[in-house]
Amino acid sequence: MEGTGRRRLLQTLAGLGKDELQRWKEKLSKIALKEGYQRIPQALLERADPAALAELLISYYGEEYGLQLALRAQALCSAEQAATDVSSAAAILFFSLSLPSEEHFIDQHREQLIQRVRQVDGLLDKLYNTVLDNEQYQSIRAERTDPEKMRKLFDLLPSWNRACKDQLYQVTLEPLYSPQSCNYYKFCTKDAL
Repeated sequence: MEGTGRRRLLQTLAGLGKDELQRWKEKLSKIALKEGYQRIPQALLERADPAALAELLISYYGEEYGLQLALRAQALCSAEQAATDVSSAAAILFFSLSLPSEEHFIDQHREQLIQRVRQVDGLLDKLYNTVLDNEQYQSIRAERTDPEKMRKLFDLLPSWNRACKDQLYQVTLEPLYSPQSCNYYKFCTKDAL
């Protein structure tokens, strides 16, 4: 398991709880695949633990496409969870994340995120060793206020790929880090911005 995509897949899947992993597998089995790809057989999918699931994704789809499918399944899970609050905003966000030619949500809402995301130390903990190395982590934590920490975090964004930005996005979905402890989708509605 030397590939970067393979490692990211395993990190993503290993962080899911049992119920989340089951929902994730259900979402994965419903995603429309690109032409030329076959679905992982349901029996294999159901009994796979995170490590076996990462291997299945790589063997069926390759590292890059496997990681894309993993992130899309995660986005579907998050969108489903948020649907009761703001279903139309969740759909817009999901589709905007699915379009590779569009500017990433994190880039689009830089200023609002810098000003509104709270408890940045916890957010940094979630990004440590997957997106941030020790030097970056310590440098950002040294800042005094949450907006200063977010600003320093955003200074790193130009060097990040889409997967890193997706991981930051997923962490900001957690109510602990979003404004007024509400779901981040709500923060991103037109009225809130």
